[in-house]
Amino acid sequence: MGQLQFFVVLCYSIPFLVILFPIGLSFSYIFKITGLDRWSNRINNYLGYFWYRSFFLLTGRTLDFQQGNWDPEGNNRFLICNHTNAMEVPLIVALPYLSNSKNVKLSYLGGDIIQRYKIIPLMMHKTIVEAVIYSEKKPNFRNFKTDVLRVLKTRSIFLYPEGERTFTEEIKPFQTGVMKIAYKFNVDLDVFVVSGMMGYSNLPEYSYLKKTKTIYFHFCGSIKAKDFSTFESYLSEAETLMKNKKKEIEALEKSAVIV
Repeated sequence: MGQLQFFVVLCYSIPFLVILFPIGLSFSYIFKITGLDRWSNRINNYLGYFWYRSFFLLTGRTLDFQQGNWDPEGNNRFLICNHTNAMEVPLIVALPYLSNSKNVKLSYLGGDIIQRYKIIPLMMHKTIVEAVIYSEKKPNFRNFKTDVLRVLKTRSIFLYPEGERTFTEEIKPFQTGVMKIAYKFNVDLDVFVVSGMMGYSNLPEYSYLKKTKTIYFHFCGSIKAKDFSTFESYLSEAETLMKNKKKEIEALEKSAVIV
């Protein structure tokens, strides 16, 4: 097992080994069944926050979270972020507590990561939207689109527009499938960026990230679909926002090592 794989296993072991999670999820499901959705959602949000805090404490990392002018209230939006590896998920599900908005309702869109790590649908109940598996001979795009639009009526959806874990600090080009749905149905975007996750690897090019021991999770800006006359300009603006913020953070990371 490589160093990065070890940390992934450690990260996803926490919800299964810490007694707080089965107890919390049990109460969450009871509240959901009895119609107390607000308290069910709040418990889930806190568990996500506890998950990220526990993992960072165990691995000696600190989080630099900058909310900027992000407004967590409201629904019918896509929250997008770059996707280095699976250890970013605790940050995503912790976002309501990180932003001091304990009642924010978020869903999560993903493919194989949902199948691999069952704790994600457990923590988010049935609000998960599974991505179309492109290897299928007849993928049901219509049902997928319907599911996405249905979930957006009550909450926002977090997704990774690169479409895969990149295992690099470089931001890859965005996939167009889900983003086309967003543009066609006038879905606004809130853009975030994560930096520093490859500091958990043993690759020499990321050795400076081991020294800083800081993970950055910053808001880049919002994009309103109605402001763009073409899908290409809408997609390009999202990529540009994310990449520009990533460059700013990388300058901070390297200056911290020099100091």
